[in-house]
Amino acid sequence: MNVAAKLLNLLFSTRLTALLFVLFSLAMGIGTFVESAHDTATARIWIYNAWWFELMMLVFVVNFVGNIKRYRLLRWQKWPLLLLHISWILIIVGAGITRYIGYEGVMPIREGEQTATFLSEKTYLSVFVDGEINGEPRRKLLEDDMLFSAAANNSFSWRSDFNGMPFTIDYVDFIKGAARGLAASPEGEFYLKIVEAGDGNRHDHYLKMGEVASIHNILFAFNAYTEGAINITFEQDAYTIESPFSGTYLRMADQQQGILQANEPQ
Repeated sequence: MNVAAKLLNLLFSTRLTALLFVLFSLAMGIGTFVESAHDTATARIWIYNAWWFELMMLVFVVNFVGNIKRYRLLRWQKWPLLLLHISWILIIVGAGITRYIGYEGVMPIREGEQTATFLSEKTYLSVFVDGEINGEPRRKLLEDDMLFSAAANNSFSWRSDFNGMPFTIDYVDFIKGAARGLAASPEGEFYLKIVEAGDGNRHDHYLKMGEVASIHNILFAFNAYTEGAINITFEQDAYTIESPFSGTYLRMADQQQGILQANEPQ
């Protein structure tokens, strides 16, 4: 018996079928624990999207197809076994179509509205490369869907070129839950942090000293007096505020409440 025949016998053997079911169950169980301990992305990187898991699914299909022929299941007397094999084949093939061709996402639709867009469940990394071509500003987009996890190896490298000039983008580190903000530095600029919840959710805004910013169509000025704006001034370690309209305030430190008079520094 040659090597090819031995390989076919192995692929179509019931022992391999039993082994595949044990490995599949073990992998799914480990994946559940990994997802609970870390996150879904880690489980996909380590198990569900791993090459060995995909290879196991392929061997499953080959094994089931071979068993149909080897044990002559295309007979009325063996229709329960045939139905079981075909069911597994269709499940794996369907999962493969979803994995490589299909796409998933979330489409929020309010009552009485319609939409033609949805939010993809994939995480995309986008890089904009700016430069000039023949004196004209140009931008090149590099984009690909990726999986990142704090527990997994996220290494990748992009090699491309801009107008004939090669460049490389390499992975450095992954920070889960990263958020844009400021870090204290003796050499840094002075900023005022403004927190508002205009839409019911908390939003942080950073206003640089000497600048004016529009926050939800209301002007805020920090040490840059502007007519019609909410002017906040910081001098000699003390803050004053002057608003073009009146309001109320609550000081969180001691729960003191009061009235903010319009056009009066307080």
